[in-house]
Amino acid sequence: MTPPAFGLFALTYYLLAGLGVNLGYHRVLSHRSLKLPKWLERTLVTIGLPAGTPVQWVANHRYHHVHADTDLDPHSPVLRGFWYAHVGWYLRSSNVPLCVLYALGGPGRMLVDAWMRPRAKQSRGEPARGELARSESANDVASDPWYAFLSRPGPYAIAMHLHAAIPVAIAFWGWGARGVVWLWLTQSLLYNLGDAVDSVSHMYGSRLPSQRDASRNNTLMGILTLGDGWHANHHRFPGCARHGLLPGQFDWTWQVIRALHALGLATDIHVLTSTEATEECR
Repeated sequence: MTPPAFGLFALTYYLLAGLGVNLGYHRVLSHRSLKLPKWLERTLVTIGLPAGTPVQWVANHRYHHVHADTDLDPHSPVLRGFWYAHVGWYLRSSNVPLCVLYALGGPGRMLVDAWMRPRAKQSRGEPARGELARSESANDVASDPWYAFLSRPGPYAIAMHLHAAIPVAIAFWGWGARGVVWLWLTQSLLYNLGDAVDSVSHMYGSRLPSQRDASRNNTLMGILTLGDGWHANHHRFPGCARHGLLPGQFDWTWQVIRALHALGLATDIHVLTSTEATEECR
């Protein structure tokens, strides 16, 4: 049984990582569905760096939306199977044992990504291997000096080693070898939840009427991924800052956005009301 103190540490890590990706990378950088002060936006993206380099992540994600579940989609489970969509597309491999090993890598996965992510050609919309991903669809992100710097191989490698080393050091200092094992399990869970948005959320759950792609609304994913699991809603309304649009769909990240708006930190928020969403989804 893990001690309560580690549980609090793991929960804090989970929430910060979730906000770094869901709010920073996804809703702010990729879809510009709201604005945050630059210091807060950059802080969130820096926290979320294990998701990938900012330029590459945004380029891939926008490319995915344009070509969802077609031959050009970088990670469609409908066309290439669960494991390729889950993690294989990072590795450019459909080898299941390799994908499982990578999926369970925890902090070790960060060390692999430190070398691989800035160099991997992960979609047909990116330049050749070895170049900084500057897809035209992500030029706005590449024009930001901080994001361009973090997306370079050297700085990204350093950042990823720090992302791996600091939590491991905290876990070992606080709880010894057991703490490192618990952290490994925590990070593996978080990675796989993020990956499951590309795999599980295009295979299991409910679709919206007249939907063209295979994205799904999955209740368990909606809860565990802090709102990003309401994936069919997101594909129907990609520019909307609120993903849990229909009755009973709780979106934790949207609640954070509301709090930031109340504090004057979130502006220019693009959102549909539940009534508007229900009418649009008929």
